[in-house]
Amino acid sequence: MTKVNLKITGYEDSEDKSRTRFNTDKGWMSAFNNEGETLVNDLKDHANRLISVDISNSKMLKKDGSPYVNIRKFFGAVVEQEGIVVEAPKPVETETIESVATRTPMGVKGVDKGTSYYTAYAKDVFIALLEGDNRLSKDIQLSLMKDAIDLVKQARDAFS
Repeated sequence: MTKVNLKITGYEDSEDKSRTRFNTDKGWMSAFNNEGETLVNDLKDHANRLISVDISNSKMLKKDGSPYVNIRKFFGAVVEQEGIVVEAPKPVETETIESVATRTPMGVKGVDKGTSYYTAYAKDVFIALLEGDNRLSKDIQLSLMKDAIDLVKQARDAFS
């Protein structure tokens, strides 16, 4: 990808609204809705202003043999002062600490939140107890697994 400054002079949405073509001072470029939640709207909101974006050439070629150009990322408006180009900072989206603290990994129910961690720890302890001798009888292996689980529970309780 290449970071460039450009000015959008017009735009048109595709019929299915999956992409928008932008007429810029550097030629026609496309932006796709699946590139980010706000990419297309940010570009439309900054029409007729100098902006900073990341662009990349598509593998698809136009009839004239040149590649299509896609806008991949929007960095914000650019301000020119006495020949110096300065990027205006883009507002940073933040989350509250409470919303981050209440998240659970995908596929993990709230009740068994730590189960996958403790299962992994017990497996690691079990493997260490086996010490590479997997020819032990099934009863001894089951006993070692029970010991591994007990050790992990004891450690969990000690640090809770």
